[in-house]
Amino acid sequence: MTITVPTGAHASACPPASQEGLGALLEFLPRRVKPGIRGLLSGLDPLQPSWGHVFLREEWLTALAKEWGIEPGLIRPGEQFPIRIAVEHDAKFGSRLVISICDNPTPAQASADADLRRRLEEEGLWRPARAPEKLRQLYALTPKTGKGHWASLAPRLRELDENRIVFLSERSVDFGDVADVLLALQDAKEFVHWTGADAVLVATGDRRVGSRIFSDPDVVEAACGLGATLLTLSGPVPTLVDDLAWRSVSLPDEMQGTIEAILRGELDRADRSRLDRIEKVLSDRPDNESNGFTDVPF
Repeated sequence: MTITVPTGAHASACPPASQEGLGALLEFLPRRVKPGIRGLLSGLDPLQPSWGHVFLREEWLTALAKEWGIEPGLIRPGEQFPIRIAVEHDAKFGSRLVISICDNPTPAQASADADLRRRLEEEGLWRPARAPEKLRQLYALTPKTGKGHWASLAPRLRELDENRIVFLSERSVDFGDVADVLLALQDAKEFVHWTGADAVLVATGDRRVGSRIFSDPDVVEAACGLGATLLTLSGPVPTLVDDLAWRSVSLPDEMQGTIEAILRGELDRADRSRLDRIEKVLSDRPDNESNGFTDVPF
């Protein structure tokens, strides 16, 4: 998503032109009596001076918040949002400042991520994931809002659950609260331990834009100890939890394809002749020899 605004409104706030765009931080400042919302535009380096102030119209901010999946009332003064900005020159409209959503980590954050992964590998916690041989129980960590990528994937998984192909357990999580995410990962670990679930699915892409929660050291370490295959429905920029997963995809259709591929693998490996023999033996038994169990899920 990109939003364009004229560049002439506040020249001092315009950053240097760049062919690829320039990473920046937009900080919302406390409201004043004057109409509109004031923002502070700055670079990614906190040691450098800011580029200046920008004034945003209410309807523009509302549209922006909707695209970012943020309720306008939740935008708090002092909170920074990562964006990418560039200057485009159009023969008809003139120069325009193009503002795009940016979820890329800063160089310092990327270095910290690499250090964390290296430490976990040295401690033997970060281990290569293996493909599941079957998928009969799936534990899913989903956004509390129920929106985003998960909203597109959920009906398909629930259909598999209704047809008793994959038993789906959903755990709604506040992806903006580290404590809630850690608690949910602990619940997932216990569920895997007691039920033998085959995989855990985390909708990491439904976090707030710019959120680093799935690269938080405690969260990543907790994800390392789930004890089951990890699948993630990621956003455009992967996190450490996405890197840890056996399969990480950004589109619901791709995740659906991944799950169906696992189920097809079960079919391919099935011992058909053995199943036929079992069916023959059981069908020859009189009804009064039945053990009485009629509702075994799998």
